[in-house]
Amino acid sequence: MERRNNRPTEKKKSETKKRDYTKRYDPYGRGKETLPFIVKVKPQSVMGDYIALHGLLPENELPVSLRHKIPENEIWIRKNVYDDPKRRERILQGHEKFELELMETKGLTYKQAHKRAQFHEKVYRLEDWLGRLETELKRPPYEPVDVVEKTTRYRKMKRKRKNL
Repeated sequence: MERRNNRPTEKKKSETKKRDYTKRYDPYGRGKETLPFIVKVKPQSVMGDYIALHGLLPENELPVSLRHKIPENEIWIRKNVYDDPKRRERILQGHEKFELELMETKGLTYKQAHKRAQFHEKVYRLEDWLGRLETELKRPPYEPVDVVEKTTRYRKMKRKRKNL
């Protein structure tokens, strides 16, 4: 076999994959699967009363100002919710991810999945409550302080004589 080109093999541009360097959100690092969505933090002026919104939300459920603005692979979350780690976990893992799983795997509508996800989110609140209760139970019981009166010279002398 003859080689026609003596140049080193080059990859075609179509063969090379351009990597998307946007960092995927790894919610908690506790071995849970990462969300297949990119989480974007938005100010309250953009989000309004909404805590978190995802791209698979039906357009008729959104206010007119947000329609056709959220890409399908993104979750928008309000800044004050994102800054609180426990609340962020409860919203993203307990509600949004569960809601998306139900819509994709079980074929539920948004409203059906939303109702089930609200119930699922309560499990996270229950876990928090149990954690607080557990820490309270592990606290040592309160022991009252014994007040020791100062001994007088006479008592000290008596004790010394007994010890001799």
